[in-house]
Amino acid sequence: MERAERCRRELAEQAITVGAAEVRVTLSIGVATFPAHGDSGADLIQSADRALYEAKRQGRDRVVVAMMPAHA
Repeated sequence: MERAERCRRELAEQAITVGAAEVRVTLSIGVATFPAHGDSGADLIQSADRALYEAKRQGRDRVVVAMMPAHA
């Protein structure tokens, strides 16, 4: 989570020039870890994907950690 947040913050601080305009880029990240959020690659990707969509639902430009599986 800390590394993802650092990446998000550093990207937000960068100004990118596109033609004559200066734009800022935002980043939403879903984080999942083994074995807390899945015990296979497919499970981890699915957990991270759900967390990413939750980050976007909350307003984007944020890091969200996956929820614990119901069977845990």
